[in-house]
Amino acid sequence: MRALYQTVLVTAVSLGAAGWLNVVAAAPIQVTLRDGQILPSAIDVDKGTTVQISVRNEGTQVHNFVIPDFYIFTQNLNPGESVDVSFVPDKTGHFRYYSDRQGVPEPGMQGTMTVDGEQ
Repeated sequence: MRALYQTVLVTAVSLGAAGWLNVVAAAPIQVTLRDGQILPSAIDVDKGTTVQISVRNEGTQVHNFVIPDFYIFTQNLNPGESVDVSFVPDKTGHFRYYSDRQGVPEPGMQGTMTVDGEQ
C-alpha cells in the first residue's frame, strides 16, 4: 500500500470584475526518519509544481534526507530535529530518496518519489 501524506487545499481568490480564480497549493509532505525506516516509503508529486517536504528525525541516531536526482541534501538531523525543503521537479519518473548520514544509504531508510507529468 502506498502512503501519501499530501493534502491539496483549493482556495478561491477574488479578481474583482474579472471573476474568480482557483489557486491550488499543496501542503507540505511530512517525512519521518526513524532508525531503519523512512515514512512514507512512496511519494507522488507532479512535474513543474512546487514540492514542499517537512522532514523530522524521530529516531535515536543522526539521520539526513537526500533526493540526489533533484540535488536535495539536508544537513544531518539530531534526534527530534526538523528541516523543510522545497523544489520544483523538472523531469518525470521514479526517483530514490534516502538517509546517508555517512555517505552510504542506510539500510531500510529509503523510498521512491514518483513524478508525474504536468497537470
